[in-house]
Parts: sequence; C-alpha cells; structure tokens
Amino acid sequence: MTQIYRTLSLLAIALFLGACTSKPIYNPEERFSSQLAISDSQMQRAIVTALHDRQWTVQSVKPGMIQAALTVRDRHHAEVDIPYTSTAFNINYRSSWGLDYKNGKIHGNYNRWVNRLRDNILKELSVDPIVESVNELGAVTQGVEGASYFSFQAGVDKATQAGLLDGSVKFYLAGQQPPGELRKIRTVTSSRKTNGSNKSDEEACSWALQSALVSLQNAAKKAGANAVVEIASINKRDLYKDTQNFQCRAGLLIASVALRGELATIK
Repeated sequence: MTQIYRTLSLLAIALFLGACTSKPIYNPEERFSSQLAISDSQMQRAIVTALHDRQWTVQSVKPGMIQAALTVRDRHHAEVDIPYTSTAFNINYRSSWGLDYKNGKIHGNYNRWVNRLRDNILKELSVDPIVESVNELGAVTQGVEGASYFSFQAGVDKATQAGLLDGSVKFYLAGQQPPGELRKIRTVTSSRKTNGSNKSDEEACSWALQSALVSLQNAAKKAGANAVVEIASINKRDLYKDTQNFQCRAGLLIASVALRGELATIK
C-alpha cells in the first residue's frame, strides 16, 4: 500500500510540475513607424542575423516570410514562421516535439527562446527592448503630459564648453546637409535620462541631451566615424525630425532624451 501511495504521489508531483511549466504560446507581434525608414531587406537581414546569433536554423527565406527551427540537445525541437514587412514582424509557432505542446500551451522554455529571438531582432533594428521597458515605468512617465522641444545646437554647445565633446565628431539633425563626401556606416541609437527634480524642463532636458551626445560620440569614435547624421528624436518607435530642435520627455522626477542617427565619415 505504501509503494502504491508513493507512486501516486510522485505521479501527482510530476503532473503538477508539468502544469507549472506549461504556458500559453507566446507569438510576438512587433510594429514600427514608417518614419524609421526600415526597408524590407533590412528587416529580412535583421531577422536572419538574429536567428543565426541565437543558434536557430534558417529553413527558408522568401519575400515577406522566413521559416526557422531550433533543436536543443536533440530532445526539444520547435519551428516558427516569421512573416515580416518593412514596418512589422511576427514570430508565430508552427510545430514542435519534446515541448509538451497541447491546446495552445507549451513548455515555458519555448517562450524564453522566442523572447530572446525577439530581443535580438529588435537590437538588430537599433531598438533596445530593455530601454523600452524602462521607459514604461511609472517613475519615468510620472508627470509627463507631452513632449518638450529645445534647441539641439544649444545642447551641443553646452556639452562642448563643458569638455564632454571634443569636436572630433560632428552632429547633424535630419534635414541638415553635411558638407563634403558622405559615407554612412551604420545606425546608432542613444537613450539617456537625468534627474528632473529641482530643475527646469529645459535644464533637465539639456543634461539628458548632453549625455546622449557623449554616447553617440563614443560610438562614432569606436566605428571610425567623424560624424553622426540624420539625427532624429525617438518616441515609442516613432521619430520626431526637425532641423533645429530635439524632443524630450520631461516629468516630475526624470527627463528622458532618445536619439537615432547614422554613423558616417565626411571627407
């Protein structure tokens, strides 16, 4: 009787643990503003690169659709469809074995693999999922009623006067025409925040901008670039473009500036 009881107890525990690890299938859907100007080929390249980086096997690449599979220790296998356009991509479950799929639920490891793949694709598109998550926190959005706009050049001048910028990298907003022959290297983003307490919106935003500019300067130097061009402000995957001003989200506690541009060399 004791042995039967033990067997039933172990079976109950196994079923309980199995239920704990079973999760509704995660099918990410990501959307982007057309202002980000991502081409179909860039989206395709970002997805394929991310698949390789996460050790997925690319099964098929066609316009608008990529199929891939992942096998872990020859015990777990999953296959996905990734439909895409220049402004969106999805990661959709197709099939699996060894992952206890049933009635729309699957082992939690599958969702972790897919979420990591999603994060890698976003990073290839110069979208930082960690920054996006932080930006949604209440401390960041508290007191933010709308965007504020201030002089970009004034921020560059202040950072230069403070010794934060050394003049080796030039900055050009979207719509400004850099002099000389231009060769673009890659897209770069920078998101910076500063304490907004006891500061005016303009002062807090200026500090955040200066920190973002330092980050862009460092990225340019590392890439062998001497300029950052086509700079625009980012707000929730949308862009604000202006030839004079940058966009800032100034709240009661935190001011936030996010910029996107192209590293380039100018001769």
